[in-house]
Amino acid sequence: MTQKAFPLAFVFLVSGLVAGCGSDRPLRTPEVGQAIRTELQPPTPVKPVVAVPAYISESLAEPAPAAPAMAPEPRLDLLVNNAQAREVFLAIVADTRYSMMLHPDVAGTLSVTLRGVTVTQALEAIRDVYGYDFKIDGRRITVFAPTLQTRIFTVNYPHSQRVGNSELRVAPGASLQGIDNGASGSTGGTSASGGASGSEGSRVTTSSKTDFWAELSTAVQGLIAGSKGSSVVVSPQAGIMAVRAMPDELRQVDTFLQAAQIAIERQVMLEAKIVEVELRDGYQSGIDWSGLRNSGNSTGAMGVIGGNTGAASTNTLVRGVQPNIPGFVAGTALLADGVSLPAAGSGLFGLAFATEGFQAVLGFLETQGDIQILSSPRIATLNNQKAVLKVGTEDFFVTNVTGGSTGGDTTGTTTMPSITLTPFFSGISLDVTPQIDGGKNIMLHVHPSVTRVDEKSKQIDLGSAGSYALPLASSSMNESDTLVRIQDGNIVAIGGLMQIESSGKTSGLPGTTEWGALSNLFGNKAKSGRKKEVVVLIKPSIIRTAQDWEAQTRRTREALDDMDAVRARVIRIDGTVGTLPAKNTAQ
Repeated sequence: MTQKAFPLAFVFLVSGLVAGCGSDRPLRTPEVGQAIRTELQPPTPVKPVVAVPAYISESLAEPAPAAPAMAPEPRLDLLVNNAQAREVFLAIVADTRYSMMLHPDVAGTLSVTLRGVTVTQALEAIRDVYGYDFKIDGRRITVFAPTLQTRIFTVNYPHSQRVGNSELRVAPGASLQGIDNGASGSTGGTSASGGASGSEGSRVTTSSKTDFWAELSTAVQGLIAGSKGSSVVVSPQAGIMAVRAMPDELRQVDTFLQAAQIAIERQVMLEAKIVEVELRDGYQSGIDWSGLRNSGNSTGAMGVIGGNTGAASTNTLVRGVQPNIPGFVAGTALLADGVSLPAAGSGLFGLAFATEGFQAVLGFLETQGDIQILSSPRIATLNNQKAVLKVGTEDFFVTNVTGGSTGGDTTGTTTMPSITLTPFFSGISLDVTPQIDGGKNIMLHVHPSVTRVDEKSKQIDLGSAGSYALPLASSSMNESDTLVRIQDGNIVAIGGLMQIESSGKTSGLPGTTEWGALSNLFGNKAKSGRKKEVVVLIKPSIIRTAQDWEAQTRRTREALDDMDAVRARVIRIDGTVGTLPAKNTAQ
């Protein structure tokens, strides 16, 4: 008993000593602002634990750690009434780390009332009202008079022009030459190639042309058009633009170029899956998308993407993905804020939803039929730039025959006709043009096309001249073209592209299948048909860069500095510098 009691007493004694020592150490909770600043600091590079020879460590210098954030700049109150501009500028930098240089033409008077501002904010406010431009170079500030100045801007964009066309044509009469992939609506069916150009039932063409440098030069010239003596010099090859204008106009040009640079540099990652679903017997009318609501991990809205109205329109499927939509019934009050439906007319079925990924949608499609992924492209493109993917083959087919004759019995001369061959594409093509707004929404111009071209021989009777057997092209096409608006990271589905494949099978006794009457008596003929629907799934994602996160971090840090700012100086009308009472120093 004594041997067991001694260890137990020792444990209680040690626990009491530890508790007594811990009670003498107060708990410290850092300030909220300092804790947030610490989290905003860039991570310090971790030195590898693996032993490295000394000569390698000396030759491979480690990158310098990121500079720590500077302390918040002191704030000041600027109270000026009809004072000389030169005296005001010199008073602003008095007792600070900055030095001031004034242009000889800086003159005039100022009347300003600013409270709780930094040196930079005070100079910016005076510049916006009175036009005195300034430049900060380290600790040196130079103030210029409001006169014509020249500034060189750098614009990072290639010197190139891009032209894109997307076209869809439906001809109820004779078929048109070639195959053109195009816009708005959907078609499914079979057409044959030929040389005639018949009447068109409908035709919609979408064209895009990108000449960035010409547009940029025209826009900048419009911004400085009101200034006498202003000019713009553009060098697309060097990627620079020189502008001579007044300071306020130069600031407008700078703001415009920064906004343009941000817009053209934004990128979108496009993930798409073109799926062919062979429908089961219970889904011969098409995929029943209402069953998607039972999956439990998908939310969204659906409706009709506009029919052939003859006018360009934007089909808004989702402004904000709405959860728990009962049955996805189009036209109900729950969908009124999320779906814009056409008043009348048929159109392409569209669905936009948020889900965990493609696997959830593919799993749902497997419940409707046997699926086959025809293509799974993944491509990145810039904002407002067309991305085109084309996978397949091109074969040449006869599209026109001219000339040709057969001589008489005496000469026996035969002239061969002139044949025109045209390439026909067979495969999958997809072109997408994204447009990113200021938030998280992306507008997509989508044009998927699945084309299959087979050779079909046709006999042309020329009377006494004989006959020609022409190998023509028979095209089976499933394509659509539409505009849709969707949130970043969500998936848009385009369906309704159906086609029917029929096949026949004949069986019977040997030798009787070629005779009509006998084959009916001693054989069997069976015909079967299959319905297939092509579904296009597209997931656009905005590519975030380090600059985006740095800008957000900088705005957060500036907001914290503004909250914790302490005004230490007051500049009054005569430019004297004083100190606030102690009770007013912390605001």
